[in-house]
Order: sequence, then C-alpha cells, then structure tokens
Amino acid sequence: MNVRNLFRLAALSLCIAVTNTTKAQDNPHELAVVVGAGMHSNIYSVLSGDNPLKFGFKAGFNYTFFIADQWGIGTGAEFYQFNNRVGLPDNLWYTAPVAGGSPLHYITNFSGFSEKQVLSVINIPLTLQFNAAAGKSVRFYSLAGVKFGLPVRATYAQTAVKMSGGIFDENSWYYDERFSINDYAHNDKLKLKMPVSLTAEAGTKILCRQNLWIYVGAYIDYALNDVRNATDVNLVQSNAASQSTTTTSHSILQMSTATTAANPLAFGLNVRVGLRVGKKKEAKVQDTPVREVPVKEVVVQDTVVQEVVVQDTVVQEVVREIPQEIKQTMTKLSNTLFAFDRFNLSEESITELNKVVRWLKENPQISVEVEGHTDNIGSIDYNQNLSENRARSVYNYFVENGVDASRLSYRGYGQTRPIATNDTESGRQENRRVELKIMND
Repeated sequence: MNVRNLFRLAALSLCIAVTNTTKAQDNPHELAVVVGAGMHSNIYSVLSGDNPLKFGFKAGFNYTFFIADQWGIGTGAEFYQFNNRVGLPDNLWYTAPVAGGSPLHYITNFSGFSEKQVLSVINIPLTLQFNAAAGKSVRFYSLAGVKFGLPVRATYAQTAVKMSGGIFDENSWYYDERFSINDYAHNDKLKLKMPVSLTAEAGTKILCRQNLWIYVGAYIDYALNDVRNATDVNLVQSNAASQSTTTTSHSILQMSTATTAANPLAFGLNVRVGLRVGKKKEAKVQDTPVREVPVKEVVVQDTVVQEVVVQDTVVQEVVREIPQEIKQTMTKLSNTLFAFDRFNLSEESITELNKVVRWLKENPQISVEVEGHTDNIGSIDYNQNLSENRARSVYNYFVENGVDASRLSYRGYGQTRPIATNDTESGRQENRRVELKIMND
C-alpha cells in the first residue's frame, strides 16, 4: 500500500466516523501525556552479520478531539529512541568499487567488529480512536493511523580489535594495503530519511476522577519506507588516487552492499494520562421577532417552574430545588446503596438509582453535586474517606449511564453534617446517606 492510498483510507475512516456522529460532547478535547517502552530498533538484515532487537522508549503529548463518545481524532508530538548493535564475523572482507568505472576497489578486513547506532525521532501522529464500554468507569480503546517522523539525531559508534585495508586492483589482482589499526574506534553522525509509519494501539482506559482518564495499552509502529542514505562506500577506506594512509570511516547503514532496507520498528507498552476539557457549543438562537405571549406558572411538587413560549418553543427555566419524588428516592437509596462499611453499589439499589438517572437526563439544564455523609462510628479521617468514596461511586454510575460529566461533581462530608442523633441506631442510619444538591447559580 503506497502513501497516497494510505491517506485515502484514513480520510474514508474519518468520514465514516463523522457521518455516524449524532451527539455533541460536553468535554470534546483531551490533553494527554504519554510514556512507553519496549523494543525499538531499525529492522534490516546485515550480510554475514547479526542485528538483534534492542530496548528503546518514547515520551510525548497527545491531543484528541472526540467527535462522539466512541470516536476521537488524535495528533500530538512524541519522542522515540531507536537502538541497534550490529556485529560482523571475524576475517570478513568488505569491498566497494571506486567511482568512475575504475577496476580499483576499496577493501577492508577486521576482527572483533561491532557498531552501535542510536536514532532519535520526533513523530507526529494522525490517528482515529474507538472506545467501547467495559463497565463502570472503564473503556476498551483502540487507535490506528499514521506517524510522520522527523529525525532529530542519528549517531553511530564503531569498535574493532583490529582493522586493516587498502586498494585492490581486480585486473591485476594486486592488493595495496594502506592502513592497519589495532583497537580501532570511531563515532560520527548519520543522515537518515524521514520515516512514515503505520501505528496501532489497544488497551484499557479508566476514569479515575472527574474527566481524568488513565490509559494502559500496547503499541506498535512500523515505518513503510527505507530510511538509509546508502551509497557505494566501505567501512573504512583510504584515498585511491594516492598512497595516503589517511582514512575515511562510514556506518554500515551508509553501505549499499552491506545491508537491506532499514525500517524503524517499535512495539511495547505505554501509559497515557488524559484530561478531558471544553464545553459543547450552545445552539444559536435565530434573530427573529419574538411574539408576546402571556407567562404562565406551573407548580410541580412544590417547585415553581416558569414556561415562556418564544418562537413557538417552550423554554424552561433552571429548576432550583430537587423534586420531592427524587428526594424520597435518594432517602430510600441511602438504606440500600451500600453494604455496611463499604462503598460499592449494591444490586438492589440499581432500579431506584435509574430513576434519578432518568430525572437528570430529562433536565439537562441542571448541574448537581453528589454529597456523601456518614455516622460517627469510626475515626474522622476514615469516615471522610468513606463518604468521598460513596459519593464518587454514585457520580461514576451517573456518568456511566449517560449523564454528562460536566454537569456533575461529588464531595464527601464525613460525619460533619448529621441530620439526626448519632446516639441511636435509627439516627445513625439516617445520617448514613447520599444526597443531591443543585449547583446552578
């Protein structure tokens, strides 16, 4: 698959995702930092040598725009380091032709030779992310796309127990040795081409607190193109036009006859910490004349709600109090939500809790705080943590069942706000509760 077809496939995938998007997001922007490590090496074969995979790492930041709850488009900047250590067998002769059609060849022989290569790249990704619910506050995620690499540094370091070489005349079979070096060592910079890679990642993401997601996944990146700038040169060569013993050294990656195409490969595990931010855009109201219609008041469970007809549309003011029915439901839930000394939701509380979810969805203009309270049994610090965990469990349930997280918050008050005496069991039972508080200004 060439690069043009790759872009066409990526564009088609994005179009499909956008076409299937039917819901705007309250927090569509995600800013994340990512770190990872695994096997990072240039993949190529060395003639009569070995090139094993080596350990490397990556780090960077990402930005993802979620066009729907399940789909996101991502980019960013990530630093990758690739490592190689190439070994060549002893007493191997390497040759390279002298330019200009000459019968002369550069020739090199060595023993105990190895070359270490380090490549540092800034990768710019363009990815499509998919999420699937896996439980409360948990998602399975996968992403795929392309990465454009900018080599920022490439170096090599060579060592050998002994290195010798010179000029060989293929017509006369005459060998003119020009140099012989014991304990050879040389290091220099490399010039490599920009890698264009396919990338994929999959794993699990967990909502650990409001709008903060932790990703743990496996990744793989593979460059589609050869990053070498290779020509007809030898490892170490002298000047063919004179008897000079001055030498010029090259990396194995600069020798067109020594290696096959070099393609950077990285795979391993990474951790990403992402913060969701931003608000969805409110729909614009058309600037048209408003018909004057009498205002009517409707009393709903002791709560006055005003309705005004504007352009044949009913606009409802923000509800200022929790309806009595929902208050009664929360009171009933306080006795069934949690087992004693626990903060995991019980099965018998789900039906009642779904009533509150429906009410929240029917009133999208309302923002609420989930409050957790305890009795005075146990230490102050323990009850404070218990109340926070219980409030967070209810908050997470609301988010998991479709209530926008930007409308919600949670807080634990421990044993500081009793509504009954803690001297009796019935009083302590009343104090062990979870309440809702409307936060609209």
